Amino acid sequence: MSIKNAIERKMQMNILVGYLILLVGTNQALASDEPSSALSPAKKSTPSEKHNAVIEMEAVEVIGIAEAPLAPQQSTLKGKALQLQQGDTLGKTLEQELGVSNASFGPGVGLPVVRGLTGSRVRLLQSGIGSHDASSLSPDHAVAIEPLFAEEINVLRGPETIRYGGNAIGGIVDVKDNRIPEHLPKKLVAGALESRYDTNGEGTNSAFKVDIGKEWLAVNVAGFFRSRRNTQIPGQAIDAAYIEQQFGLSGINNVAGTIPNTDSESLGGSVGLSWLGDKGMAGLSISHSGNQYGVPKGSHAIDPNHLEGGLELILPQIKDLSGFEDILGPQALFPNIRLDMQQTRYDFKSEWYEPLPGIERIGFRYGLVDYQHVELERGLPFTTFKNDVGEGRLEFDHHALKDLTGSVGVQWINRDFSALGVETYVPETQQDSLGFYTTQAYTLNQFEFKVGLRTEQSWVNPSASVLKLRGSALPASPLPDDLKFQAESVSFAIKWAFLEQANLTLTLNRSKRSPDIQELLSLGPHLSTRSFDIGNVQLKNETVNMLDLGIDWQTDLVGFRANAYYNQTDDFIYQRNTGFVYEVDTEVIRQRCVSAAECLPMYAYDQRDATFMGYEAEAKSILTKLQQGDVSLKLFSDYVRGTLSDGDVPRLPPLRYGAELGFGNEVWNTALRYTRSEAQERAGLNENATRGFDLLTATADYQLKLGDAVQFSLFVKASNLLNEEMRSSVSFLRNYAPEPGRSFVFGLRATF
Repeated sequence: MSIKNAIERKMQMNILVGYLILLVGTNQALASDEPSSALSPAKKSTPSEKHNAVIEMEAVEVIGIAEAPLAPQQSTLKGKALQLQQGDTLGKTLEQELGVSNASFGPGVGLPVVRGLTGSRVRLLQSGIGSHDASSLSPDHAVAIEPLFAEEINVLRGPETIRYGGNAIGGIVDVKDNRIPEHLPKKLVAGALESRYDTNGEGTNSAFKVDIGKEWLAVNVAGFFRSRRNTQIPGQAIDAAYIEQQFGLSGINNVAGTIPNTDSESLGGSVGLSWLGDKGMAGLSISHSGNQYGVPKGSHAIDPNHLEGGLELILPQIKDLSGFEDILGPQALFPNIRLDMQQTRYDFKSEWYEPLPGIERIGFRYGLVDYQHVELERGLPFTTFKNDVGEGRLEFDHHALKDLTGSVGVQWINRDFSALGVETYVPETQQDSLGFYTTQAYTLNQFEFKVGLRTEQSWVNPSASVLKLRGSALPASPLPDDLKFQAESVSFAIKWAFLEQANLTLTLNRSKRSPDIQELLSLGPHLSTRSFDIGNVQLKNETVNMLDLGIDWQTDLVGFRANAYYNQTDDFIYQRNTGFVYEVDTEVIRQRCVSAAECLPMYAYDQRDATFMGYEAEAKSILTKLQQGDVSLKLFSDYVRGTLSDGDVPRLPPLRYGAELGFGNEVWNTALRYTRSEAQERAGLNENATRGFDLLTATADYQLKLGDAVQFSLFVKASNLLNEEMRSSVSFLRNYAPEPGRSFVFGLRATF
């Protein structure tokens, strides 16, 4: 065993020991509880009795849309709004949130894009621990977080991102699912069942969760199943004009009405167990999910009748193609690519409340993730991606002074990544990071001051000594034994509550992010993304300097929130389209395609100084109150503009604005939403512009109670009612797979 592996094993043992210490501390705290003096000495109060004690309170009538003031840079999706927005992917679920877009790669993949940033700049968390799938590696890899289980989704920017490291400089998406129970259910057995049907692709979604709890023990069990056929679209799948512009090819074999190879099927479940008490809790969960989905055919299959010589350009000795269709026809040259993703997670959590004077909480989180997906071509496994990760966090929350609160913590990540097979375009690599951080908040009259500090060290150790392109005459690129990065970040925010229901927040951030594995070490074709990726071991940390000003004002009848931000990023890491193409079959690099071989545009990771500026704004009001319900109106808009020193940042969302009209009451609600996405003319070097489109959606839901035991929710959601062709500028595959056409989702949810 190597010294490094021994150190890593020792670190994992220390993690488990730390967890057991907190568990024992929680046990001792629970054991030391004394019975309340109000109870009979013969009967001690149990934790459940304390938690579930009934207190009679006067009824309070709540009207309007008033909400507790939040930082304008934060948004939370929960309750009925979350239920109506839930989609097959995390990106689809959040695409209506301010400043958030969906980077789709067919219906099976949807990555949240926050203010134009995604991938390694936006941390995707599952109850505080990273998802640790391969979604940051490549845009064709799905997020291993199931939106149907979400009870609350938080999107954060600002000082709190310091807790999560450099990969959160663009923001955080934290999905809370109560997989590890944090409280007892209101009754012995509670839960929910839900089923949905989508007319587009005949999609079916079903999920359940059951919570069981009594005294000090709580159990959570959940499961889901999802299936859909090929996505339906209003026009053609491939943008023929783009193929003509990018590759100089015409006469492609196109399809209309559906996007082939976009069917999918996923299945998963989890079980969690917690020990709950007045002075702390400890719990764990085990979960597994599998997702099999197809990648849209981004290939430009050539019709031999439109090329002089046809397929004989590849094999001129073959004059008669009859009998060779299986190996030379379009299906063979441009095969269906499917991904079979599997992930198993082990999550641990322990908290100790008020262990010492001035210490409010000691919290420990640790997650072990075993992730892999196999890329299949013509049903055969070509490449297997594996990501084995352990992430831990130990935090101390204090309330040292009356008006001073904060946290001090340490976070560590150990990652073993490999991509083995035909498309091994990233070598097997070990990546480790260790970060120390603190966030502090001080309240003074109407002002709240927040500051965050973090220092982080990371190591990237590839197993290969050189990078060599198979079949190419290009010289091999030597690799260092390891790559080390040191990153420091600081943030400051001041919130002024100038009115009881309004606040103004100014945030200043200077954060650093170290390059990720694929940015440093990629070299080779990646057929799923229809690209040839070139890494750069000379990359440095990128540094973000951000100024963000926001306002949040909520009253009973009117609400308004808006942010304006300016982001100057030094050494911004991005994929630059080189203008060259790589012919897969001939393994030749050219300026333009000259044969019927599949051509991949070549993208090289590079660094340039970049500037981002934009805004998010939302205003809502109750227009009138009728006997049947309230009529409400919401207006919204967001925009981001990104420029490099020599052009535009590629794949950014365009200007977006719209309105939503709602009508309903406590029993039923309806809403009609119109969104206009303008054309994205500033597409980036060697990229193509996207046209604008109008998106019209509608939702309706009805609540039905059967006594106090069961409540039903019937809902319907209609999307793209105008059946427009929509090609999203943030989608890597926008020229081959437009967004879905008109669809209706019918759902039934029962809670008990």
